[in-house]
Amino acid sequence: MQNILPTLTRWLAAFVGILWCYIEPTLPFIAICAFAVLIDCLTAWRLNRRIRKAYSKEVADGKLKSSHMSKMISDLAIVFLCIILAANVDEILLPHWGGIHLANYVAAIFCLTQIVSILENESSCNGATWAVYAQKILADKTSRHLDIDIDAFEELKRQKQEKDGN
Repeated sequence: MQNILPTLTRWLAAFVGILWCYIEPTLPFIAICAFAVLIDCLTAWRLNRRIRKAYSKEVADGKLKSSHMSKMISDLAIVFLCIILAANVDEILLPHWGGIHLANYVAAIFCLTQIVSILENESSCNGATWAVYAQKILADKTSRHLDIDIDAFEELKRQKQEKDGN
C-alpha cells in the first residue's frame, strides 16, 4: 500500500494538470457568464421585493429560493460545458478556419439572453417611464414570480388598481 500511494498521487496530479490545461483558456468566458447570472439573480430578487411591496406578503415572500438557485447552477454547468466544447472544437477540429472563436460566440449569446432577462426583471412591476415602454417589447415576469397564470394575474392587477383608485 505504501508503494502505490505515491504513484496514485502522481497520476491524480497529472490528471488535474491535463484538466486544467484543457479548461484554463475558457475561464474568462466562464467568469463573464457567471457574473451575468449573478446580476440576473440580483434583479430577480429585486423584482420579488417589488411584487411583495405592490401586492401582498402572502403572494411573494421577497426571498431567494434554493430551487431557483439549483436551476441557475445547472444552467451555468451546461453553459460552461458548451463554452469548453466550443473552444475545443475551434482549436482542435476547425483550426484550418483560422480560429473563428466559437467560445466567444457561445458566451456572448448566453450573456445576451441574460441581459434580456435582467431587463425583464427590472421592468416588471415597475412604474417608471422607461419600464412602461420596455414592457411593450419585453415579457412581464410578475405572474411567473407570483406563480399564477396570466389570467389570474390580470385579475389580481385589476383588483389592485380598483383598490388603489378608491
